[in-house]
Amino acid sequence: MKNTILFFVAIVIAGSSGFAVHRYMNQQQDLNNPVIGQQRPEFAVPDLNGDFQNIKQWDGKLLFLNFWATWCYPCKQEIPTFMELQRAYGDQGFQIVGLAIDDIDAVKEYVEEIGLNYPTMVAEQAGIELAKRYGNPKGLLPYTVVIDRDGEISSTIKGELSKKRAEEILAEHGIKLQSM
Repeated sequence: MKNTILFFVAIVIAGSSGFAVHRYMNQQQDLNNPVIGQQRPEFAVPDLNGDFQNIKQWDGKLLFLNFWATWCYPCKQEIPTFMELQRAYGDQGFQIVGLAIDDIDAVKEYVEEIGLNYPTMVAEQAGIELAKRYGNPKGLLPYTVVIDRDGEISSTIKGELSKKRAEEILAEHGIKLQSM
């Protein structure tokens, strides 16, 4: 009986450790990504109304360009944080832009359901090629690219971006944090 209890305790500890490592590994800032320090590639893709939006319209702002999809659970997990950040820091020259690699009807339905408060464009499968141009050769989702006010890519994050890490990035770029 004692051995059985110890076995289960060991399983729980191993599982907890594995989960912590998984969470850490799924939010990696890729400091060796060759696109860091480069000017952001220009592109124009349709928004939810079918109107083409050019990335350069957000020049001069600190931009989080977030590649995501409705079928991607970690993508959907980080969206409420992005909505909160947009609401709190949008007036300081910060902008989140979603780029969905998905079917436009699925994206429209999801965006309407959650009341998304930042622009979303839909690149469908062409978004995979765009993600590659932004330093994501495998098209992993979610994937966030931080573009500074001068249009230079300052960091890339593979996996779900936590609120804590997002706020650290904002502070590094001169955004005054508030207690939320």
